[in-house]
Amino acid sequence: MEQVNSAKTFFDFPERLSNEEVLSEILRFKHNSLLNQLLEGYQELAVIINKERQLVAFNSKALEAFRASDYFEIIGKRIGEAIHCIHSDANESGCGTSYFCRECGAARAIKRTSEKEVVSNEECRISVSVEGNIVSLDFLVHTQPILFDGNHYTLFTVKDISSDKRKDALERIFFHDVLNTIQAIKGLTEILPDLNDEESKQSITSAIISSTKQLSHEIKAQSALRSAEDGRLEPDFTITTANRILEGVAELYQNNPSYNDRKLIIEYSDEVFQFTTDIALAVRSLGNLTKNALEASSADEKVVIKTGKIENEIAFHVHNYKVIPDYIQNQLFQRSFSTKKNKGHGIGLYSVKLIVQQYLKGRINFVSNETERTVFSIYLPQNITGISL
Repeated sequence: MEQVNSAKTFFDFPERLSNEEVLSEILRFKHNSLLNQLLEGYQELAVIINKERQLVAFNSKALEAFRASDYFEIIGKRIGEAIHCIHSDANESGCGTSYFCRECGAARAIKRTSEKEVVSNEECRISVSVEGNIVSLDFLVHTQPILFDGNHYTLFTVKDISSDKRKDALERIFFHDVLNTIQAIKGLTEILPDLNDEESKQSITSAIISSTKQLSHEIKAQSALRSAEDGRLEPDFTITTANRILEGVAELYQNNPSYNDRKLIIEYSDEVFQFTTDIALAVRSLGNLTKNALEASSADEKVVIKTGKIENEIAFHVHNYKVIPDYIQNQLFQRSFSTKKNKGHGIGLYSVKLIVQQYLKGRINFVSNETERTVFSIYLPQNITGISL
């Protein structure tokens, strides 16, 4: 049996069979009518993969998910490659071999079943490319060993739990973040009548205004996210400046009582960087990064926001001192992933990436290491087609 060698792996082994050998396996499975009927009995994606993790049998639901008309289009592919996972080509050895695969529930389940011949169940967060757009999915993955013609294979099935995860995320937003903000406003309004000096009253009033803006921000952000996921979000592009975006973030967080033990430093630009964007969406996206940085910081640690211009892009950088562990870095932009133990978080970075890339026509990246600490950056185009400065 010929095996095609690939260069390296960071998780599962890279070797795979040649396309000719995989086609031979596919035809053997295809001629077994009982097995194919059983696969068709699954209401969602169901596939069988060989020891090299390549697809050898699948139902019609799988072909729909792969956006393929027949098996010839997916010969030699692994599950992540067929479903267009955005990380399937992150390593030259393909699906199952990159840094990202170490945190993938599907990859872990397949590896465990293949090596130990046991049933495995894992939750899997996966981002796939659909007609140039990034779509986040949440699956419950089930794998079990099967024996066919004397050879060992793995049955791989999924249950789509995306709607459950989306509902859970909605509840986390409204029952955690919004409720916390309401409690802060309630506490401030209760002490306001008891204050005697004008300076203290002014300070509390400013905090109430800031918290009220934050509450409005949370509700509008959730509404925008739902519209963005459904493809209904319509950006209102207008000409603005980088400093105007920074001012919007300052209004939300510089006097916010939830973060008054941390130091938010906003470095405005001496130059006037004009560009075209949706102001509300840009402020909301940069605000989410700022909120994450503040929450990750300890008391008295600094969070610094800067802006600048790089060629034809306006850049915004949010810097904080904490370093993100590697296993978390690999999952940061997935919708239902959260670094927090308590409910109330998990879709902030996902929503930022979705809105920045698909609606503001920009990009987002980050670095996190002992030298630079953690810096999240948003890059927005200076000009949007059809609108001139």
